[in-house]
Amino acid sequence: MPAVALTHGMFAWTDLIAHDPADAKDFYGALFGWQPTALPDQPASAYTLFTINGQRVAGLTQMSETMKGQGVLPMWVSYILVDDIDAVVQRVESLGGSIQLPPMDIEDSGRMSMIADPSGGSVCLWQAGTHGGAECFNDPGCMSWNELLSRDPDAAAGFYAELLGWTYQPMDLGEQGIYQVCMAGGRPNGGIMAMPKMIPDHVPPHWDVYFTVEDVDTAAARVADLGGQIVVPPTDISVGRFSYVADRQGGHFTMFRPSET
Repeated sequence: MPAVALTHGMFAWTDLIAHDPADAKDFYGALFGWQPTALPDQPASAYTLFTINGQRVAGLTQMSETMKGQGVLPMWVSYILVDDIDAVVQRVESLGGSIQLPPMDIEDSGRMSMIADPSGGSVCLWQAGTHGGAECFNDPGCMSWNELLSRDPDAAAGFYAELLGWTYQPMDLGEQGIYQVCMAGGRPNGGIMAMPKMIPDHVPPHWDVYFTVEDVDTAAARVADLGGQIVVPPTDISVGRFSYVADRQGGHFTMFRPSET
């Protein structure tokens, strides 16, 4: 489906920070049918846009040697649209978060910053210039959801409520606790939950990006065939079916198929 009207506080974009961009292009091209396009007037390794049917859906950049030397795994990082990034970032530390990258201009595309909430989940903020975000959501191969897996979900939820004005619709998950559906711009925008017990201890709190697929079981089998890892096998939940996986460099993400309505 076409991009929704994105407003302040909504997730708008996602990037993969990879150890090996060439390998990532091959993996995600085979899995989702993404087509890589290097930005003009830049080295091919600098930044890549992934598209489906000519519509941009995600980005790819190479992790710095410093981060790799520190043992940082490849990771998906999503971006939340904000009206005034400098004003928002100015409040992060007073609310218990941390600033990992201060606001900076990305040429004329926009202005970005990376922050972490009090529970340690990192996310990027984005003030749009010529790049307003993804051009397609929810269709196969496109971003459909973002979910914080946190070891202190209450602290995280309070932080984002104060910082971005999010409100929440709680869902009782039984033994797993309360799932907080994040509301922004009058629509569901993501979720916050306690880190599931099946997630390995070495995986830090993080915002997990969801991509829609036609068939979760087929897609999970494809991940394995391509050398990736199935962390949580295809599983039914109340709103559909999902599988939590990692690409062959270790970048985690979720594949999801919503229930028929």
